[in-house]
Order: sequence, then C-alpha cells, then structure tokens
Amino acid sequence: MRRAYYEIRRMLAVNSIFIDLLIDVFISYLYRPRGLRPRSFGRRFIAGVVRRLFRRPKNYARFPVQFRQTLERLGPTYVKLGQILSLRDDMLPERITFELRKLQSQVPPITYAEAKGVIEAEFNMPIRHIFAEFTEKPVASASLAQAHIARLRTGEKVVVKVQRPGIMRLISDDINVMRRLAFVMERIPKLRDYRPAHFVEEFAKYTMRELDFAQEGKHADIFRENFKDWDDILFPKIYWDYTSRRVLTMEFIDGIKPDDRAKIKRFGINGPKLAARGAQAVLKMLYIDGFFHGDPHPGNMFIVDRTKFCFIDLGMIGSYTPETRNNMFLYYYFTVIREFEHATSYLVKLTEPGRRADIQGFRAELAEQIKRWSSAAAFKEYSLGRLIFDTMNIGAKHRLYFHGDLVLSSKCIITIEAVGAILDPKMDLAKVSRPMMEKIFAEQMSLARYGKSILRALPDYLEYAEKIPEQILKTIGMISTGKFQIEVTRPPEKETRERSNQFNTMGLISLCFAVLFLVREDLSPSQWTLPFIGSVSALGIVGALSAAFFFLLARRAQPE
Repeated sequence: MRRAYYEIRRMLAVNSIFIDLLIDVFISYLYRPRGLRPRSFGRRFIAGVVRRLFRRPKNYARFPVQFRQTLERLGPTYVKLGQILSLRDDMLPERITFELRKLQSQVPPITYAEAKGVIEAEFNMPIRHIFAEFTEKPVASASLAQAHIARLRTGEKVVVKVQRPGIMRLISDDINVMRRLAFVMERIPKLRDYRPAHFVEEFAKYTMRELDFAQEGKHADIFRENFKDWDDILFPKIYWDYTSRRVLTMEFIDGIKPDDRAKIKRFGINGPKLAARGAQAVLKMLYIDGFFHGDPHPGNMFIVDRTKFCFIDLGMIGSYTPETRNNMFLYYYFTVIREFEHATSYLVKLTEPGRRADIQGFRAELAEQIKRWSSAAAFKEYSLGRLIFDTMNIGAKHRLYFHGDLVLSSKCIITIEAVGAILDPKMDLAKVSRPMMEKIFAEQMSLARYGKSILRALPDYLEYAEKIPEQILKTIGMISTGKFQIEVTRPPEKETRERSNQFNTMGLISLCFAVLFLVREDLSPSQWTLPFIGSVSALGIVGALSAAFFFLLARRAQPE
C-alpha cells in the first residue's frame, strides 16, 4: 500500500510538471513571431491571459529547450531517460536529440555519513574493517552514484563507487509511472509512431543494468579477458571481496584525460598514434567481440604511461548476436571501402520497419548520403561519424527503426571519432579503419573459418548420413510392396513447370554424383570408402537411385 501511495503521488507530480510544459509550449508559440513578422495583438493578448491565468513566466524558448528543462526538473531518473532518448536519432527529430545531449547528470554529492551507511549495510561490518583509508570527499558525483578514493587494508589503492541511497526505489517507481504514461501515449495516433512504450522498456533495461554494480564488475572482467593480448588497452581490476550490487571497488588507475591538451603537450604524448589505437580497440569491441563500451567519451577514458588507453565506467555496455554483428560489420566494411550498394543492403537488414515504412525510399536516400560522404573533400567536411548520425535521421524519416544496441554502437563510433579528433585533428576514421576491416573480412571469409564450422557440425552430419542407407532401403521396400504412394495434385501450369525444372535439376546433380563414384575407378578405394557405407559402388548406386527418383517426379510434375 505504501509503495502504491508513493507511485500515485509521484505520478501526480510528474503529470503536473508535464502539464506545465504543455502550457509553456503554448504560451511560447503565441509569443514567438512567425519569421520576420511581429506578433499580432490578438496573439499577444491571448498569451498574456493564459500566462496570468496559470501564473507562468514569459518563455520564448522552443519546445526542445523546454523539454530538456522539464526533464531536469523531474530529477535523476528523467535525466537518464533524456540521455537515452538523445541517442535515438532513428526515432526522434534531430532538433530534440541535439538539445537532449546537453543534459548533465552532475548533482550535489551525498554526505560521507550516507556513503558510509551504504557500504556498511552492504558488507555488514564497520567501514574501518574494510578500508585502511577512505577519503570523505568524493572525486566524482553523478545522478546514480559517486566515487571515493580509498586504500584496502592489504595496501592497494582503489576507487570505491557508492550508489545513492534510495535511488533504486525512486527509479523503479518512476519507471512504473513512465509505463503508465506510455500506455496512454500509445493510444494517440500521432505519438504512436514514436513508440513511447518501446522507449520506456529500453530505458528500463539500460538503467537497471547500470544500477547493478556487480554486473558492471562482470563487464570489466569480460573486457579484460577480451583484451588480454592487447598490452596498451587497459580495464580496471575488480576487487570482488569488496563489491556488491550497490558498492563497486576497483583498481585505482592514474592517467591523463584525452581532452586535457595542456598535459598531453607537456608530456609529449603521441596523439595520432593513440587516437588510431583507441579507434582500433572500439572496432574490435564492435566487430570481433560483439560486446562494447556504450559511452567511451573523454570522461570515461585515461591515457596511462603516455602510450596506453584505460576504459572506465563500464555500466552501459552493448552486445548483439553473431548474425547482427556480421551484418553490422559488413555494413561498416563496405562503407569504408566505398561499396555503397552492398553497404545499404546490409544496413536495411538491421532495421525494424514501422507502420507506413518506406524501405525503397530509405535505400535510395541512404545510398545518396553515402555517395555524398564519399565525395567530400576532407573528413572534417563530412566525417564517418556524421554519416552514421545522418543514417539514423534518414531511418526516422522513412519509419525504419534500429535496435537499441545498434544505436548504442553507432554512438560508440561517433564518440570515439570525436575523441580521436581531439588527439589528432587530422584523423580520418575511415582511413584508420580500413586495414583492420580488411583483416577482419579476410579472417571471417577464410576457408579455415568455414572448415572449423563444418568440423563442429560434422557429428550431426555423420549421425544423419548413417541413417540414409536404412531410409533408402525402407523406401525401396515400400515401393516394391505397393505401400508407397505419391499423391499428385494439379497446381497452376506455371507452378508445375517450375517444380518439374527443380526436380530435373536435383536429378542431374544426383546423376553427377553417381557418375563420379561409378566411373572414376582410378581413385584409390581408401579415399572414398566411408565407415557407414563400405564401398565406392554403394555411393554410386545411391546417387543413381536418387537421380532416377527425381527424374520420375519431374516427369509426373510436367504439365499436360
């Protein structure tokens, strides 16, 4: 009952703030001039009446700005929602997503007493029994958690990430409110195309994952394993004895932020080399591992020992299936090598058509956009990240949507390109990517890779092949006793002709196998003898019987 009470109260507060937003948007619309023409007296009079009636200040800001300000008023949950929405260029207009990228999750820190209370509640012991030292002032504070520097009793210097008390309940209540609002919005035709329910579920997935610090620790371990052969790409070690759902204790790694140009120049860091290596690391995450950092911005990266990159804040990650990873890779690969038609076809496979989707229009406009990017004089004029950004907008225009993790991977590329441009203003991501993409393509298309796949599936093939002679003998027996019957219907003439051609083709293939095994006697018996058949002639007989069977079906299928 108490939980329901808090949810109802929160819903009323949220509804009140959104009603204020609608009133402000209406007033702003009345006050704002149309082009160069001044506001009419009638519009100003109505705006003044509405403003005084609802006690609202004058507001000339457009809807995207007011929407961002409203999310900031609603608190950390809605700020996080806005940050997720800012990624969805495939669903929302660019003017809204651009404004939402200005959302900041920096909030005043919780007190040391509150942070201490969370730690002691999680481990059921005084904080002095866990840490020899613990700085009371946090080094960073965000909407979900804050970080403190500490030292374990064994001497290791660590960073302790502590979740804000009560944030889990607040976000859970807010998500339930969002679900109810989305349910109503789905019933409004003009809002339904923006898929509000889908937005809310996507937000819930990412946010609840970020709230589980033990899961973030597992992400770090996966990244460390994936990059164990890369000496210059680092991820912090997790101290699992001092990690729980609400507390994360990890290795302290000192370094320089990629956007700290003064220190980079002072220490003589090779910016272009580091920029290329950071891009290669992200490409490996995306197109080899299929498990990637969702937000590799400068605040989540360090330059260590002048030649290494360290990634931190691993709560927001993306992953996708091998099939999706393959399509993503081929889209990126063919874009980089400027094979536009192939790139477009693979990207279309990654979209989810909405109502009134225009796939042909999307393909045509996307192909033109890729050609425009290719013909740009310099990467600064039209970068690869900008192309991907425009792709999302083109999809939204034609009602084709991308899965959340695919959008996250696109943001990952855009962000690492921006980081690279800080370290190396002349970096062209497509040029840096090409050698690595060609190497991955050669490995994925190699005969050895397909040979391994066949070997893995070989036991299934052998099990099936062992049953073939038995099934053939059983079928021949049924034919000789008259128990085997073929029911022939009379489909349209075009279909019967196509079916006859298919059976003739299969018959010719079977006949070729029969000739191969019966005529080529110069081959050694050991080369063609199989344990489940016993001789070459048996394979030839099987092929001949199959050919005869298919030719018979082809004849029966011929139109009269």
